[in-house]
Amino acid sequence: MLQTLLIIVLLAPALAGLVYGLRVAARRTLTRARERARAIIQEAESGAQIRLKEAEIEGEERKGAAETQFESQTRTKRQELQQLEDRLKEQERNLQRRVQLLGQKQQEIDDREARVKGREAVLTDREKEAQTLVQERRLRLERIAGITAVQARRELLRDLESDARQEAARTVRCLEEEAREEAAARSRRLIAEAIQRLPTREIVDNVVTMVRLPNDEMKGRIIGREGRNIRSLEMATGVDLIVDDTPQAIILSSFDPFRRAIARTAIEKLIEDGRSEMEESLETAGEAAAFDLGITGLPARLTRLLGKLRYRVVEGYNLLEHSLSVARLAVQMANLLGGHTEIVKRAGLLHEIGQVEEGEASASHPVQVGADLAAKLGEDPRVVQAIRALQSETADPSLEAVLLRTAERAVAARPGESDENLAGFIERLQAMEAIAASYSGVSKAYAMRSGRELRVIVEASAASDSDVLWLSKDITARLQKELEYPGAIKVSVIRETRAVDYAT
Repeated sequence: MLQTLLIIVLLAPALAGLVYGLRVAARRTLTRARERARAIIQEAESGAQIRLKEAEIEGEERKGAAETQFESQTRTKRQELQQLEDRLKEQERNLQRRVQLLGQKQQEIDDREARVKGREAVLTDREKEAQTLVQERRLRLERIAGITAVQARRELLRDLESDARQEAARTVRCLEEEAREEAAARSRRLIAEAIQRLPTREIVDNVVTMVRLPNDEMKGRIIGREGRNIRSLEMATGVDLIVDDTPQAIILSSFDPFRRAIARTAIEKLIEDGRSEMEESLETAGEAAAFDLGITGLPARLTRLLGKLRYRVVEGYNLLEHSLSVARLAVQMANLLGGHTEIVKRAGLLHEIGQVEEGEASASHPVQVGADLAAKLGEDPRVVQAIRALQSETADPSLEAVLLRTAERAVAARPGESDENLAGFIERLQAMEAIAASYSGVSKAYAMRSGRELRVIVEASAASDSDVLWLSKDITARLQKELEYPGAIKVSVIRETRAVDYAT
């Protein structure tokens, strides 16, 4: 215990010195910490002031930029508003001018209407006075002449018409004589121009038929004395007979293959036994076409119509060959797609018969005519429906109708199927004949010499010699007005009266 106290007494000064030293060190450390804190606080305050100044400067700059941008935008808007206001003022001024002009025009219209009404009133009064004077004069003339005004007018018109026709006929005859004399001097130039405008060889090859003769002596018999036989044949058939140096052959020229076939058959049969069997040849041609597709049992009327298709050309292609091609193509497609081959075969063969059916309404489409005829003659309703679908597409067509339509379009569109030059040439010749046939009293009309001559035959009882003259002029005028053609067309109107008697 004493040792412990002695140790404490000995260590007390050292401990006091140590405590004092620690206190002094603590005070120094605290002083340095406070000084450092004050320095940090001053540095922070200084940085904060710098940052604050920078923020103030940046705020001022942004405020200036915003004010500048706002002023720029405001200036632009003001300019746009000013321009818009200027345009509105200009439009307002234009509207005011238009309103003034409309007011002036309305006033002018009112003034004009008033003047017109005044004139109408004056004219009405004068018209009434004129009618009164005319009526008085008419009554006076009727009392003097003893006939009515209608009767007098008819008599006067009848006399004037008779005199005018006679004078016109004499004038026309004189002009025709002068024209013939002038034509003799201009013949070489006209012939050269006609040769230059002749149809191409492609068309000529499609509008001629060669008929073989047993010998050249037969040419003389066909021509006859002074060409009477050949003129009679041309008159009856509407076909040009060309007899040239071709050995043992003559050439038939016409745009209508049916006419050429009639003339060829007639000449061949006349050479053999003097009889023509054209109707039988039509049935034979139709039966051959049906047999080629394996179709039998067609009605005789359908067979004859198929035969006529052989002699009909539309757009440069033969209708019978076209129908056979359509039927064959449709059958091939039906085999591939599982359709009824017999239906498409019969529909393909018969779909063009409306083109050669006579006596049907001209307003009906040929396809519609053919479909109605097929239905009338007992064809399967599916065949009729397929044909009818060629003219009007139905909402739910059958497979056979689709196949037939596709085959028909494919065949018609293949290269070489149609000939636009020949089609236009034939249409022009048909139009020539239709114009001539539209006149009363015309029994036949033939376009001949490759369209350079229109031969018109009139009934002798329906027209006089003067009527024939006027008819040729009327037809010529319509040809010049309604058709376009190269060169010139000779219009020949023929009226013939024959008297035959026998002395016994």
